[in-house]
Amino acid sequence: MSCCRRAARTPLARHAAILAAEDDGRDGAAPMHFPMYTIPADVLLEMTEIKPHEELMAMSLLTAFDGTQGKAGLVSHQWAAMHHPDPEMKQMRVFQDALRHLLKDKGMVPLDCITETFLTSAKAIALTAFQSEPLFLWYDYFSVPQDRDSHDQAKAIQSIPAYVAACSFFFALVPYIEDQPLSPLSWSHRGWCRLERVVREISADHTWILIKSSTSLEVVGTAASFPIGQVGEGDFTVPADAERLGPVIRGVVFHKLRSCLKARDFPGYRRHLNLQSVYFKNLPVEPLQDFVPGFDDLELGSSAASPRELAVARFMHQNGFRSVREVDGAGWTPIHYAALSGNAELVVGLLQQRAALDRRTSKGEPKLGVPPLVSALELALAYRQHDSTRALIEARAQLRGALYPAMQIAALADNPEGIRMLCAAGADPVGRNLFGFTALDSAFILAGVAAREELLRQMDFEASLLSCVLLTAMLYRGGTAEAVQRLVGLRADIDFQFSAPAVSPFGAVLAIMSLQHRLGRVTAQTEQFYHYRGMTPLMAAVFSSQYEGAAALIAAGAKLELRNCRGFSAADFAKRRSLPDFLEQGLLGDRLACQRVTTLALATGTGGIVQCTV
Repeated sequence: MSCCRRAARTPLARHAAILAAEDDGRDGAAPMHFPMYTIPADVLLEMTEIKPHEELMAMSLLTAFDGTQGKAGLVSHQWAAMHHPDPEMKQMRVFQDALRHLLKDKGMVPLDCITETFLTSAKAIALTAFQSEPLFLWYDYFSVPQDRDSHDQAKAIQSIPAYVAACSFFFALVPYIEDQPLSPLSWSHRGWCRLERVVREISADHTWILIKSSTSLEVVGTAASFPIGQVGEGDFTVPADAERLGPVIRGVVFHKLRSCLKARDFPGYRRHLNLQSVYFKNLPVEPLQDFVPGFDDLELGSSAASPRELAVARFMHQNGFRSVREVDGAGWTPIHYAALSGNAELVVGLLQQRAALDRRTSKGEPKLGVPPLVSALELALAYRQHDSTRALIEARAQLRGALYPAMQIAALADNPEGIRMLCAAGADPVGRNLFGFTALDSAFILAGVAAREELLRQMDFEASLLSCVLLTAMLYRGGTAEAVQRLVGLRADIDFQFSAPAVSPFGAVLAIMSLQHRLGRVTAQTEQFYHYRGMTPLMAAVFSSQYEGAAALIAAGAKLELRNCRGFSAADFAKRRSLPDFLEQGLLGDRLACQRVTTLALATGTGGIVQCTV
């Protein structure tokens, strides 16, 4: 017998081959139970009033999109009132102006800075992509019957995954509306918006376009770019709506698993299979079990095996592994996927069978915001899987990260319980990485209020560090009035100007990216680094179109005349951007409107006032 005989295929590989050979008309796409009614872009641009689906149908203004008419885009947005999404057309006017730009101008929609860092394969979108074919828009109030008791509305909700899949573009319409207030952060909290975003991020084309103003558009291609949160943890005005969405999410995961297997994308299948407890959190649905048939026939499935051994055997069967130390095509081992699942018994069982506790992945998963060289512990922290985190810490997993300290990963995930466990195990709450940024920076970057408060409880941070955190928050996604108030109250310098030693890791990055910018590689990221030295929190908030944070800084007395290393003031950064009136007035020295906006934002918080169904 040859010693080179190829090993038999795993049950997972055999099942994938069977699925791939099937010609059942189900290519992994979600079914469409209700027609995809859309409105032509030229009709939307002429609208002066937002009318419901029923009225637009009666006026024959809707098109049942089937892919032959052109391209489609789905518009995800927040409702501004209980029974109407946008009574005063405030959000819609921003979208109309942005749409005119997309359809008539030349240029690109740039990548956001975090996507550019994490997902090197991501590309900016040329405006010609929106202009090459007629464009049709799916907007819930236009496209879905508005009678909550209608069977057609239920069928349309079930069809949201199919609508997303049929769309070439996904727009998150998140302008700052000061009298609500509505903002990118409040959009990220809404349950219905989370559903649409999760469906898009799980789909084959996972990128989406963030519209913060008519001139501030950016392509988002990684989950690391935006505050995370699962559908069942979102804000719902009608709590029962979460129950309606559970089966929708379960169906999305089912079709994704099937699609991955048909394409023989085993790492993708394993990630989504083991993230079910994350996707379904607080939703009344059960995880998909025994996706790969045949486990009951295995000898280890007999009653002679202990419950823990049985759990490991089932896991290895469903995930297609032969050994607990096997490394798959994505550079991950069984312990990494088990950490995602949150099953502590499974983690302990794998460790008892000599799984490598501190083995790091050789590759990242940038779409999920997971860098390379992460451990099972860091994955458990990233997905707030407290049981598996506790099991790994009790097994004495290393607390120091590779590219990022474990503390920083917990902070990015807004994971206060993970932070507490790390601190109890002796980890440093500062959590400084190679480039000098801390866990507190990470918490404020994505507006992780719970994580930041836990870090602040764990130790007292120096005023100089807090000042740098204020700048970082304004430069990314943490630009809220509440963040400004919190940090200034802790002695952060509102007029802090950034500097870094030339001979330092971050100084080297600044030099390289600035040079690229000067040589013509102009992206959001290179422009940011080109202007970084001497930048103030106010400049950062204007640069990143975080208007609430900018208003709060002006209201608190931020100096308007300061300039960065390139001679730019905050007003100079505003010249190429469409600003709300209150900010224009503030940058001219009239702070009253910014004070009013800040007072309102602090009174109502970032979550807005209502969350409505389609």
